[in-house]
Amino acid sequence: MPGIIMAGIDKAAIAFSIAIVAIGVGVAFSLGAAQDAVPIVSAPSMSTKTIEPKTQADPFADLAEKVKQEAPKVEEKKMEKPMEKSVEMEEKVEMEEIPKDETTMEKPAGPTTHTVNIPVGTSVPGCEESNTCFTPANITINAGDTVNWVNTDSAAHTVTGGSPADGPSGVFDSSLIMAGAEFAFTFNDSGNYDYFCMVHPWMVGSVSVN
Repeated sequence: MPGIIMAGIDKAAIAFSIAIVAIGVGVAFSLGAAQDAVPIVSAPSMSTKTIEPKTQADPFADLAEKVKQEAPKVEEKKMEKPMEKSVEMEEKVEMEEIPKDETTMEKPAGPTTHTVNIPVGTSVPGCEESNTCFTPANITINAGDTVNWVNTDSAAHTVTGGSPADGPSGVFDSSLIMAGAEFAFTFNDSGNYDYFCMVHPWMVGSVSVN
């Protein structure tokens, strides 16, 4: 009887041991399946490669450099201009301070009228010795100028182009100029013009036209 009881106990112990092992295997199997079901997340890999920024060529670099080089030249020119202007002003002042010589004064612009007098007493010979039958007896004018003869003598006279030896030239002739009267003629062409008085042939004069 005791042997039968011990045999039963041993069978129960073996069955219990098998049950525990089965439970352990089932638990292990469940845990393995759970681990397989969990998604694997891999950590992102960090690249150690350094990316250098690309250097883009500046299209205005050459222009900027050129402007930088030209800047000192522009400044130099700005400094030179006031100096040049001051020199010109000084020269102008010096020219204004120099008085003009009367002998080098410019000729008046435009036609001019010149006066020649027929003095008193020329109707009597003698004025030819001092060349004062006409005053002035010889005159120089410009083309386009006019000569005006004024008779201040008491006798009548003429102003006739030509000479006593050759006679009238036909260029100009006043006919008789009475006392107190006058005669004017404009010389448009250059040249030398002799004239005389037909009433008093010793009276001679000349006009030179430039």
